[in-house]
Amino acid sequence: MNRFGWAYIGCGTIAETTAKELNKGDSNEIVAVWNRTKSKAEAFVKKYGGKVYDTAEEAINAPGVEGVYIALTADRHAEYMKLCIDNHKPVLCEKPFTVNRKEAEEVLSLAKKEGVYVSEAMWTWHNATALKVKEWIDSGRIGTVKEVKASYAWPMLRFSKNPRLTTNEMIGGALMDIGIYPVTYTYKLFGMPQNMTCAGRTKNDVDLAEYIQMKYPGFKAEIRVAFDERGGEYYDIIGSKGKIHVPMFHMANSATLKTDKKEKFEDKTLLYDKEFSNVAREIREGLNESRMIPMRHTLDVMELLDECRNQMGVRYPTERHFEKERLAEAKIKAVSHVGFNVRDIEKSINFYCDMLGCTKKFTLTYGDMVADIKKENKALGKKDPLYLSVLAKQSDRKWSVYLQLPGCDSFIELFDQMGVKKRKAATNMDMGFTHFSLEVNDIQAFRQNIINRGGREYLDTDIKLGLENTWQMWMHDPDGNLFEVMEYTPESYQVTGN
Repeated sequence: MNRFGWAYIGCGTIAETTAKELNKGDSNEIVAVWNRTKSKAEAFVKKYGGKVYDTAEEAINAPGVEGVYIALTADRHAEYMKLCIDNHKPVLCEKPFTVNRKEAEEVLSLAKKEGVYVSEAMWTWHNATALKVKEWIDSGRIGTVKEVKASYAWPMLRFSKNPRLTTNEMIGGALMDIGIYPVTYTYKLFGMPQNMTCAGRTKNDVDLAEYIQMKYPGFKAEIRVAFDERGGEYYDIIGSKGKIHVPMFHMANSATLKTDKKEKFEDKTLLYDKEFSNVAREIREGLNESRMIPMRHTLDVMELLDECRNQMGVRYPTERHFEKERLAEAKIKAVSHVGFNVRDIEKSINFYCDMLGCTKKFTLTYGDMVADIKKENKALGKKDPLYLSVLAKQSDRKWSVYLQLPGCDSFIELFDQMGVKKRKAATNMDMGFTHFSLEVNDIQAFRQNIINRGGREYLDTDIKLGLENTWQMWMHDPDGNLFEVMEYTPESYQVTGN
C-alpha cells in the first residue's frame, strides 16, 4: 500500500527513536513536523524527512497527513490530542496517555463523540512476543498462575540528564516513565486486580522507585520499579505446571516457556514500525478505536497509575485545581493541647496559620502577665518581685499566643519566655516532649495543601503505611518541633488514652 503519512508533534528522544525505525520500513513516512523550538524541528526534518510548520495546527492539517503522532511530555498530551480531535485527525499518542484518568476520560469521550480514532502508543502490545506470552497463559500451558515477579530497575539517572525524568511539572518519575510498562503488562495478562498497594521513595515530589503489589484471586503480582537502582528488567510468571520468563519484557524479542520441556519464542520485527503500521491500517479501515489498545484498557491503566500515585502522595501541578474539592476534607480531626517555647514567635505564628490553617484564639502580652501577678500578690498581701519591673518594660511584647486548630477544639500554645533557655528539638522521631500528633481525614490532600502553600521544606518524610495500617508522615515547625500526621483506615488500630 502507499506509505501512510504522519505528522510529528514533538521532536524529542522518543520521536527520533521511532523516526529511525519508520525510515527503515516501507509502510510509513513523516510528512509534517512541529516543535515548540523551530530549529529543533528543522534539524529533525533533515534527518528523517517531512516539512516544518509554524504551528501544530498547520502541521496536523498539512497535505498528506493521515495521522498524528504526539511525542510531547505527558503534561501536554491531552491538550494536543484535543486539538487533533477538533480537526478530525486520528491520533497515536505516546505513553503515559495523559496525566490521570480524569484527563483520559475527557479526551476519549471527545474522540468518541467526534468519531475520531485515538490510541495510546503502548508498543509492547503490538509485539508478537507479548501476545505469545498471553496465549501461553490463556491456553493453560503453565496451569494455574501461582506467582508473578517483575522488575524494571535500571540506574537511568546516572546516564541521562533529561529533566523530563525528574521534573514534577513534566510528569517525571519512575512510575509514569517505566513503571507504566509492568503495570500495563500485568493488566493485559490478568485484568484489573482485586486491590493494589504501592510504596515508593520520592524526592522533590518525584518518585524514584516503588514496590507495587497487584492482588488477583490465588496470586499476587509483585513489581519492583526504579531508575536510580539496579535490578534488571524481567517478567516471570510461575504456574502449577510451568514457568514463563520474559527478559526485557517491555520490548522483548523472545520469551521462554518451561514445562516438562523448554520452548523459546523469538520475533525480531522492528517494533515501532509494526506499531505505526498497525495503527495506520486501523485508521485506513475506518476504525475509531484500536483493536490492540482499546480505550477501556487505557482508562483502566490510568486508574491503576492514579492509585499508585495516591498511595505515594505524588501530585502534579495540573491536578492541583482538582485538589480544591478535596482540601475541605483534609481537616485536622484531633490533637492534644501542646505548648512550645519558640525562638521567633511571629515566624512560628505564621507557620501554624499558613501551613496548618490555624486561627488565633487569643494573645497574652508581658503586660497581661505583670497585671495578673500584681493582682494575685495584692490579694495575698505579698510584695511584687523585683523582676516585674523588668517584665513591665516589655509590656507590649507577646509572651503567649493560643492558636485554634481547624476542624476541632484543640489548640497550640506558643510562648516566648525571656531568660529561659530554648529547648533543643528532638534529633530523632521519638515520642519525646518535642513531638505531637495530628489526626487528619485525608493525609494526601493535607500533604498537597502543605506543598501548595510553599511548605515543602517542613516535610520530613513521605506518606507511608505505618503501624496497623495507619497512613503517616512526619513534619517539623520552624523550631524543629516534630509532629506526626496520621490518617486512620477502617482496618487500623485506633489509638486511645491521654
